Amino acid sequence: MTASPLLRRPEQHCSHSSRCAQRRSLAVVLALALLGRLLVLADVAFTHPHNWLFSRPYEMGFLANSLLHGHGFSSPFGVPTGTTALIAPGYPVLIAAVFFVFGTYTFASEIAIIALQILVSLVTIWLMMRICRQLLDDRTAILAGAFWAVSLPLLWIPTIFWETGLSACALPAMLLLALHCRRQPTINAWLLLGVSSAFVALINPALLPTLLAILAWAAWQTRRVARAAPFAGLLALLLLFSVWPIRNACRFHAFIPLRSTAGIELWMGNRPGATGFLNQSLFPMDNKSELASYVALGEVAYTRDKTAQAWDYIRAHPAIFLRLTLRRCFRFWSGTGSAGAPRIYELHALLTTILGFTGLAFLYRNRMRAFAVLMALPLLLFPLPYYITHAEFRYRLNIDPLLTLLAAYAVTQLVTRWPRTRPTPSTPPPPDSATPQSPRSQSPSLPQPSASAAASVPSPPRPAFPC
Repeated sequence: MTASPLLRRPEQHCSHSSRCAQRRSLAVVLALALLGRLLVLADVAFTHPHNWLFSRPYEMGFLANSLLHGHGFSSPFGVPTGTTALIAPGYPVLIAAVFFVFGTYTFASEIAIIALQILVSLVTIWLMMRICRQLLDDRTAILAGAFWAVSLPLLWIPTIFWETGLSACALPAMLLLALHCRRQPTINAWLLLGVSSAFVALINPALLPTLLAILAWAAWQTRRVARAAPFAGLLALLLLFSVWPIRNACRFHAFIPLRSTAGIELWMGNRPGATGFLNQSLFPMDNKSELASYVALGEVAYTRDKTAQAWDYIRAHPAIFLRLTLRRCFRFWSGTGSAGAPRIYELHALLTTILGFTGLAFLYRNRMRAFAVLMALPLLLFPLPYYITHAEFRYRLNIDPLLTLLAAYAVTQLVTRWPRTRPTPSTPPPPDSATPQSPRSQSPSLPQPSASAAASVPSPPRPAFPC
């Protein structure tokens, strides 16, 4: 099956000069992004203590070290506690591979991890600009890429020892694959989307509802030309991802589809004295009493106990839970979810949130409703777990590429619609003027267009992504 002419990519109609200009602008933006992140890398290498990266947090390094020494996916708190499902396996496996090549907790491993995450950030910018150029325009692509290249909070993403950078890169990649399935709904395209979604979910299971929604969007868009292919993609996703819950069921004799830490996170956010911020001192890594309880009960019993405590508190204090939920919702979108965070986080979050949702409204108003729905799905689904637990700023970074893309589109639309010149009212000469003009010097009145001439005016072009 081939794509209809209506769904062909805009690049197919670009001239050679415009393609060269696009490559130059992409190279400039990527060079700017690389320069800023290399400065951050130099700052970490020369002004921070060695192994500083591995303390943010410790769990990833402990799991990678356990894998490397043949103990399996276990002991996330640095002491022998047995197998675990607190964290998804994708990112710790990648860290274990880096440890295998460059050494465990070495300075070389620290630099390699940051360098790898810098590369992921550059790929994220490329994906953002590609989406803009396929569906929007070059100005939006350049603005979105440049903002992601120089924004201070984003420059430090490679120094976060979580899967944050990979998750931020994964969302625009999945959107591009979904758009590819919409243009060419073949079995191979759907299998690629399904397999890629499975790997992304194994890195960050919190993205699974969003990934399923993206697959559903692509299936709905291609429902008239492809009926079996979407099922092939969904089957690939389920088969590959099912390895993780099946492993958990075999090891723990319990159904743990995503992560066992969900109950702990719910309790940390909903308990006596909760403020809506993450209190890291309650986590077993930083609390000897909680660690002793975790070791004595075991992971499954410990998380079940914390889940029961959280739900008991929520049922006993529904008004407090509602107030905390609204507070966390506001903090998620305003960038104030991390206690003591720099004010630049708030500025970045407020700017991209306000302009991002404005850009989403412009997409819908400009009759690009299918694309608007695709962009809205991650913004609606991904934050839901953090509204009831805690809304740290780094969680919001996972959807920041989409918000930046929409914000750039809002800026270009606002600039386009802003009146550049204001018409000045004409003042007729006074009737008793001393020097009347001759009929020849008077400017003739402009002819009004006839009905046939008005009919011959071409209609404005249709949007590149019609609904």
